[in-house]
Amino acid sequence: MERPTPAPVLPELPLQELECFSVLVHQLHFGRTAERLGLSQGRVSQLIKRLENRVGAPLFRRTSRRVEPTELGRALAEEVVPAFERLREGYDAARAGAATARPLRLGFQCAVYEPVARVIAGLPEGSARLVELPWADPFSHLARGEVDLAIVLGPCREPGLEVLMEFSRQPVWVAVSAAQRPVGVAGADGVSAEDLAALPLVGPRGPAPEYWRQVNAPRRTTGGRELTYAAGAATIQEGLSMVAGTRRGLLLCERSTTYVQRPDIRFLPVPELEPTTLEVVANERRPHPMAAGFVELLAGHVD
Repeated sequence: MERPTPAPVLPELPLQELECFSVLVHQLHFGRTAERLGLSQGRVSQLIKRLENRVGAPLFRRTSRRVEPTELGRALAEEVVPAFERLREGYDAARAGAATARPLRLGFQCAVYEPVARVIAGLPEGSARLVELPWADPFSHLARGEVDLAIVLGPCREPGLEVLMEFSRQPVWVAVSAAQRPVGVAGADGVSAEDLAALPLVGPRGPAPEYWRQVNAPRRTTGGRELTYAAGAATIQEGLSMVAGTRRGLLLCERSTTYVQRPDIRFLPVPELEPTTLEVVANERRPHPMAAGFVELLAGHVD
């Protein structure tokens, strides 16, 4: 003999319709409500009409100029709006608690750029932890699960790693000693392909894949002139220290030059090289619950 299906403890609630109602009560405008909820204006009208059919009476008076709740709508709002606010507070508190229990470990190279810093500042305290990654080893920490996201110079084509976002396309500059005039660098306004080919460079020293090196430590200019790497460095700061006392150069993106200013270094543009980009990369096998939200927030802070 089959047992009857138990009735739900609570009747099924039209949560999307009630959420739409609670927003419209505040906005009193279908267009602004649609924008707030990420819906079309027609969809908002449909949800409100459906809720009114469920209740059995109009909840709003609509004219060509304004929208206002009916007496029944105001009575419903007194119950529904505080309830949704408590639901939101409880949900946000749970997310904050989970984030604090397992912080989002963010790997970065060279510097924490301003858009990234703004996103981190808006997260719950303790929910993100920064980990500096070697210049010449952008992917190993992520592959081993030591960070949850890596914000690194692209490209990334590593198996098991997924590029979630690309941003900050930047022209390439070269760092040279401020005290010495390096061989091949004749002017202060920029470095030509001929000048760059005559300048011994400091490149990344580490396990970065060859395809990544071809972009971030190119062997040739776009015009085909061959570049020479006379030394290697594990970090940008180490490379700059090597440049400061020698007649060598180090290639880096324009944005990085604003974060690594030193009195013994000057920076010159190199128009003959292709721009670089940053990528947000995740480990496909070790997803973090905050990763998608972080990327969405970052997308709202970049150009």
